[in-house]
Amino acid sequence: MNKKKWIILAAIVVVLGGGGYGGYAYYQSKNTAAEEPPAEPPSFPTATVEMGEVKKTIFSSGTIEAKAREEVKPEISGKVQKLFVKEGQAVKKGDVLFTVDSVDAQLELQKQELAIVRAQKELNELKNKKDKIVADKAGKVQEVLVKEGDTVTPDTVVAKLTNTDYLKITGKFTAYEAEHFRVGQKVKVFISSSLYYVDGVVTKVDHIGQKEKGVGGVHDVEVLVKKPGALYVGDLGEVQYTDSNGLLFASQKATPFELPDEMEIVAGTHGKIGKVEVEKDDEIKVGQLLFKMDLTESELELKDKELSLKEALLNMEQKKREIAKKQVEAPISGVITKLNVKEGEEPGSEPAVVIMDTTSVYFIAAVDEMDIPSIKLGQSVDVYLTAFGNKAFKGKVTELPKEGTKEDKSVRFAVKVELSDTKDMKHGMTGDCDIYVEQKDNVKRLPLNAVEVLEAGIGTVMVKDPASGEPTPKEIQIGVEGTDFVEVVNGLNEGDEVLLTNPEGM
Repeated sequence: MNKKKWIILAAIVVVLGGGGYGGYAYYQSKNTAAEEPPAEPPSFPTATVEMGEVKKTIFSSGTIEAKAREEVKPEISGKVQKLFVKEGQAVKKGDVLFTVDSVDAQLELQKQELAIVRAQKELNELKNKKDKIVADKAGKVQEVLVKEGDTVTPDTVVAKLTNTDYLKITGKFTAYEAEHFRVGQKVKVFISSSLYYVDGVVTKVDHIGQKEKGVGGVHDVEVLVKKPGALYVGDLGEVQYTDSNGLLFASQKATPFELPDEMEIVAGTHGKIGKVEVEKDDEIKVGQLLFKMDLTESELELKDKELSLKEALLNMEQKKREIAKKQVEAPISGVITKLNVKEGEEPGSEPAVVIMDTTSVYFIAAVDEMDIPSIKLGQSVDVYLTAFGNKAFKGKVTELPKEGTKEDKSVRFAVKVELSDTKDMKHGMTGDCDIYVEQKDNVKRLPLNAVEVLEAGIGTVMVKDPASGEPTPKEIQIGVEGTDFVEVVNGLNEGDEVLLTNPEGM
């Protein structure tokens, strides 16, 4: 409530008082016959200087706002494919709210993933290229299967060998006899021409058998024999085995020794054959160089494949981002307060979803720029909301803005006030508040309407003139100018009375 200038009022009161007294004297002189008592000077109510607290406040209007509020809109256009939430539902940050039709994007992503797998495979093949092919087996070269300039893969057979340190012989047995042989079993081979035995190992047993003319059904038992000095391909031998009971099993007839089955050497690498280092009938050892590889194009090809892979990865990330845009997620945790989308429809101009964090709300006070220097963090605040009448909600200043907002010809600053009781408050409620910027306890004070503030620290009060009893202004030193009281620093003592010439505070 605005204060009046007491010094002007005092002058008016003195003039009115003097005028009243002059009229009264004139009236008495004209009516001396009438013996009426003299008129008394006007009387005023008083206020007494007392001890108590003085609070200075700044008044401001404001609005209740949720801790956080987000309006969600999809970044791309399209119909809502699937809706996962409903109004009033609580969600967490990152939860999917709805999806926009993204079939084409998903197919493109799958194609890109396949392209990446292919590019990675090709790159690994290039990185695993070897500059040579060496023998992993020993023996005699039976056949060289590649030539200079040929392209090979790791599974390409480049040469075939036979192991000349061994000979192979195949014994013929009946089905019953064949059942007594197994792979890895040690047997004897009788050399017919030399009438001596050599040791052998069973490498294959044919349990199916076949018919042979003049013999009937026979089953082959293949035996590998380490070649002694006097044994040659074409020599005849007979496979024999004596079981634990002393029963002898011998092949039905002598058969010739042969070279062992061919062994294959594979490339084990990708690339082009540069030079062949081996010929047919060469005897080779394990680790011996067989082929040199041509790597002249490999480095350029490797760089090209690396670039292709990077490009494919970037394309995949781009597709993922596109799909992510089609999957609309909650930017904050909170409650769905508005839902403006339906499945099968495109979102309109309004926010598709509004989410509010209702775990706590704040009162945002719009403080005038003239008052903002007095506002400090932690100051006590009484908030009065229109919906709750005169009920005061206690709070404190928790955040001061860095900049203000221009409204008409003034600038307002949004000061955040944290409230202790918010359970019944809703986002958007309006009200006003008193921010307590200064407070003193147990000081001398007078009611606000008893003091006229002249300037900072100086005020006047009306006291009764001891001689005439008329109201007379008196200058005093004041401190805190509160909402209801003014601090008296000097000029009056506790218990002193002052006149209230304006008791209604007008």
